[in-house]
Amino acid sequence: MKSAVVAVIFDHGKVLVIKRAEQVLGAGFWSPPAGKVESNEDQVEAVIREVAEEVGLTVRPLRCVWQCEADGVGTGYQLYWWLAEVVSGELYLASSEVAEVQWLEPEAFSGLSPTFPKGRQFFDLILPSLPEWERVRSLHR
Repeated sequence: MKSAVVAVIFDHGKVLVIKRAEQVLGAGFWSPPAGKVESNEDQVEAVIREVAEEVGLTVRPLRCVWQCEADGVGTGYQLYWWLAEVVSGELYLASSEVAEVQWLEPEAFSGLSPTFPKGRQFFDLILPSLPEWERVRSLHR
């Protein structure tokens, strides 16, 4: 099975999500920035590269908090979900990969359409249970 990373980027109590562009796998779906791990890199390097390519931000990956098999169009991939924080950069869209971007509270993710079931599971069940997320939320209440 191939490996891919999902970058759960948080800032000021919100997370960054993208709507995938028409030319990429899963076109039109909302998700955090994500992409496959190249043969010459580890997961940390893949998180940093994918985020820079898709939305122009430099991030610091903190830790892998969940893994699952991809569903929908990404079958055949094991997804590694990484928490990451913004270090620098200006948000922009790589139009070849990203159609829209928004910062939102995790509870709002389930209101986006379409989304992958594993993405909804992450935002509904996994993220709220993480100590890092609880610290972020308590700072921004």
